[in-house]
Amino acid sequence: MHEIALPGCATTPLGSYLKALGVIRLVSEQKEPEACGAWSGGTFLLHSRLSAGELLAFFVDEYSPTPIVAPWNGGSGFYPNGNAEKAIRAVAESSSKRFQEYRKAIELCRSLPEVASGKEANADKEEERRTSILLQCRNRLCDRAVEWLDAAMGIAADGSRSFAPVLGTGGNEGRLDYTNNFMSRLAGLLIAPPKGVDPRQLLAASLLNQRTTALQPGAAGQYDPGRAGGPNQGPGVESDSNVNPWDLILTLEGAVAWASGIYRRQGARYRTILCSPFTVRARAVGYGSAAAKDDARAEIWTPVWERPVSYRELKVFLREGRATVQGRPAETALEFAEAAASLGVDRGVRQFVRYSLLKRRGDSYVALPAGTFPVGYRTEADLVRQLQQYLDGLASRGLTNPADDLARGINDAIYNALLYGKADRMRELMAAFGRLIKRLMTISGDYLPKATLQPKPWLDACGFSTDASVRIAAALASLWSKEAGSITRHLLRSSNDFAWSGGTLPERMLRVLDRRLLSARRSETGCNPTGAACPVDAGDATLFIEGSVDDDLIEQLLFAFCAFDWKTRVDCPVRAAEVMPVYAVLKCLFLPNEIAVDGEKRSLAADPRILSLLAAGDVEQAARIATKRLIVAGLRPLDVRFASTDADRLAAALLIPVQPGRLFGSGILHQEEEIRNHA
Repeated sequence: MHEIALPGCATTPLGSYLKALGVIRLVSEQKEPEACGAWSGGTFLLHSRLSAGELLAFFVDEYSPTPIVAPWNGGSGFYPNGNAEKAIRAVAESSSKRFQEYRKAIELCRSLPEVASGKEANADKEEERRTSILLQCRNRLCDRAVEWLDAAMGIAADGSRSFAPVLGTGGNEGRLDYTNNFMSRLAGLLIAPPKGVDPRQLLAASLLNQRTTALQPGAAGQYDPGRAGGPNQGPGVESDSNVNPWDLILTLEGAVAWASGIYRRQGARYRTILCSPFTVRARAVGYGSAAAKDDARAEIWTPVWERPVSYRELKVFLREGRATVQGRPAETALEFAEAAASLGVDRGVRQFVRYSLLKRRGDSYVALPAGTFPVGYRTEADLVRQLQQYLDGLASRGLTNPADDLARGINDAIYNALLYGKADRMRELMAAFGRLIKRLMTISGDYLPKATLQPKPWLDACGFSTDASVRIAAALASLWSKEAGSITRHLLRSSNDFAWSGGTLPERMLRVLDRRLLSARRSETGCNPTGAACPVDAGDATLFIEGSVDDDLIEQLLFAFCAFDWKTRVDCPVRAAEVMPVYAVLKCLFLPNEIAVDGEKRSLAADPRILSLLAAGDVEQAARIATKRLIVAGLRPLDVRFASTDADRLAAALLIPVQPGRLFGSGILHQEEEIRNHA
C-alpha cells in the first residue's frame, strides 16, 4: 500500500479540493475499490496499491470519463455554435473504448425531439422544454450519466428545477458551459492532443505540482478565482487565464462525487440550494471583504478529515451532507458555524473550509475562500444559541433588519465567537448586542429588553474575573431598588424616568444617580437606591475614577446586560485595585444598606449637596461635608489628604454598586474601639 501525497489537491481553492474527490472517486470506481483518502496539512493523501507513476498511467491510459452533458444549455454543443460543436463532435466521433458511454449519451441526447427543435422564444415554453429534456435524460441515460445529472440539477414535484451551487446553474456559469469545456479538454488530452502537449506531464503538474510550461489558455471558472484572467490579474497587464486542462476535468469529476444522489435522497421536499452537501445560505460575515451588498449564491463548507476513508464511506457521508442545530439541518452560515462548534458534525471531520460563492466578475461567480472552521465542542456555542433565540424574537417583532450595520455587526461577532471561543470575542459579541439594544431603547424608545439570559455563564465567558469594564457594566445593569426600580427605566426613552443623556459616560451615569435619588426622596423611605444583584469590589470604582477602564465598552455591555435575569445574586470576589480614600468617604453616604455602628444599625442618606459640589469640581468641600455627616453618624474618617482627582468620574462612580467591606478599611474606622487600636 502506497501513501501518495497530492500537493496539487489541496484544501484551497475549491477546485483543488474537488480534484481530490475526483481522484478518489475515479480510482475507487475504475481501478481499486479499496483505495482510501485523507487530508494532512492541507494536502490530500491517497492510500492505494498504485504507485505515483501507476496513478498517472491510469488516468492517461485507462480513465473512462463520466458522460457529462447538458443538452438543455445553449453552449453545450448540441446547438449551432462553432467552437462548442467542435468539442462535442470530437468525443462523439472518437473510437476509443473509454468514451463508449459518452458517445451513447451524446447520441441519445441528439435524438430527443426537444433538443432537435432548439430553443423556444417564449420563456415559459423554454423552461418546459429544458425540464422535459432533463426528465428524459434521467429516464434513458446510463447510471454514470444520471449520477452527473443528479449532481447538477434537481426537479421538484411541481416540475420546477433547482441547481447545486457547486455546478453553477445546471452545468454552466454565465456564458461558460462546464460540460462543453469538459469535452474540449478531454479531446485535447486523450483524443487528439496538439503537437508538443504531453498529457502525462500536465497530469503530474495538476496532481503533484511538478513544473510545466504547457499550460493552455482557457477559463478558470468559479473554482479557482486566483487564476481568473482579466485586467491586472495575470503576470501581464491584461491576459487570458492559463490553465491546466486536467484541473477542470478532475474538478468536475469531483463535483459529481460531491453532489450526486442528493436530489434522489431528499426528493421533492427540497427545492433550494440546501439540496447540495454542506451548502447553506450565505451570510456576509467572517471574511475581510464581507459587505452587506454582496451578491452571494450560497456557501459551501468542505469537510477535512484526517482518518483514511474509502470512497464508499465518503459517498455515504456526502449524501447525508448536513450539519444539525438542535436536531434540524443548519440553513445559514451562522447556524453551520454553531453546529461545528457544538459537535453537530461528526464522522471524524477536523475542520471545514468555508467558501462563499460571490458575484465578482460581471455576472460570474467565484468561490472565495472565507477561512477555516475547526470542529469541536465549545461552551460558547450554547450561549450563542441562547442569544440567537433572543435575536430571533426581535426579528419576529420587526425590530431588527438583517441588512443594517448593527445586525451585521452582531452576525460578525457571533461567527468570531464560535470560531475562536475566547473572552475577548464574547465581549465583542455582547458589545455588538448592546449597541443594538441601545438603539432600540434610546433612539426608538419602544423596546424594553426581556430578561431571559442567565448572567453567570455569560459574565464568566466575557472575562468577568479579569476585566473591570465587564464587572462595572454588570454592577450597573443589576441595579435595583424598591423605590427606583431597575436601571432600565432610566435607559428607555419613552419612560418618564429616562435619564441616559449627556456627552460622556460619567455625565450619563451621574444623571441616572440624580434621578434615582429623587425617586428615593419622593418615597420618603430614607434608603439609597443603589443596591444591585452584582455589587463589585470598591477597587473597581478606583479603576473607573482613574480612567483605567473602557467607557464605550462599559456602556455597550450595560445595555446588553439589561437582557439578563438578575433575580439571583452574582458574587464578585475580585480585588483589582486599592480603594481611593476620598471615594470611600463619599460612597459611605450612598450605600443602599444600613451600617452597623457600636452594635446598632444606622442608615446614611445621600446628601444632594455632594453631587452638586462634585459637578462644580469642588472635591475638597464635598469630602468635608461627607466627613461631618459620618462623624454625626458615629463614624470617624481617617485623617488623610484627599488627592486631586477627576470630579466628574468620582461623582459617577457613586452610582456603581460595590461591596461595602473594603470601604471601612480604606477610609472609615469605628469611632471608639477601632480608634484606640489605631492609636
